[in-house]
Amino acid sequence: MMSQVSYFTRLNPETVNLSTYIQFFLYVIILWILFRVPIFYSIIMNFAGLSLLIVVQGVTILALGRYNSISVETIKDDEAISVSAQLLTFILMFVVARIIKRFNWGFDFVPTSRRHDLEFKGTNATLIAVIISAIVAFMVLAYVFRNEFEDYVVYASLVFILTLPPFLYIALRKDNEDAA
Repeated sequence: MMSQVSYFTRLNPETVNLSTYIQFFLYVIILWILFRVPIFYSIIMNFAGLSLLIVVQGVTILALGRYNSISVETIKDDEAISVSAQLLTFILMFVVARIIKRFNWGFDFVPTSRRHDLEFKGTNATLIAVIISAIVAFMVLAYVFRNEFEDYVVYASLVFILTLPPFLYIALRKDNEDAA
């Protein structure tokens, strides 16, 4: 279903820049409804995956351009190269996921019950503020650089490279707080 959403949103030129946000929203809803994860935690889990994907994919695209003299426009326009970049991103994300699983670096604070009392203050409020700030910055960049794909990739990757460490620090702090 999500592949179809990705495919159809990328077919229409008006929605191609919104595809990532539509998918993020749908992933949050699916995790919330199908797997009964409270919405706050669904947002956190999906943001962790989205931000890591954007960082890995952005760094992959920029590294291909820097070390193989393949421009971002070439990657965008050449189907074989873009499929190869996607495959490389998949492999890197799979390796990262295996490392996270192997060293048990995942979040332990996600409750198993839907009836979880949640207070939006302290660490929870900070997590949501970081997530909203990154998503808004990402959306603004998508609008500003809608016709300049290479600049968009650079700045979007930079936003998430700068967002990921504070997000992970706050999430791990929340993990420790909830464990205590």
